[in-house]
Amino acid sequence: MLSRNLVVALFLLASGPLFAQAGTATGDDDGLQAIMKQQADLKTDLDDGGIEGLTPRQTKLVRKAQQEVFAVADGKNTMADLSIEEKIRLENALEAINAEIVNTRAGNDNQNVCWRERMSGTGLKKTRCGTKAEMREAREGARDFMEKPRVCVPPGCGA
Repeated sequence: MLSRNLVVALFLLASGPLFAQAGTATGDDDGLQAIMKQQADLKTDLDDGGIEGLTPRQTKLVRKAQQEVFAVADGKNTMADLSIEEKIRLENALEAINAEIVNTRAGNDNQNVCWRERMSGTGLKKTRCGTKAEMREAREGARDFMEKPRVCVPPGCGA
């Protein structure tokens, strides 16, 4: 069984910035195969009795995220074979696994997530990434802005 520290170290090494790895591929293996081997080892450890310190709920969340990793990488050999949406799904799944392995509120808040959003006024999509804490702050800031009462005070009223 892998120790928790070894698992965390492996995730930090393998899950690095996926977008950077995709552009710096050398040979046939640019990190996707290493990630898949690591996930297979982790799956074996989970099947053999779990990882010390993980609750059944956390184990279930790790397994669910691993299903996403295996689904995205199915039939792919390198990061270059993945579309941008698949890279985002892979990154998010690896970050979710890492957050459960680290098992702290700070680990969850520091979990990086990426998403695609349409830019206002265009049909173009933009990839945005940030931590869950940053996403929560932005969402709360937008909610506060929308809930703020709007009172027209001259001279800015047009009156």
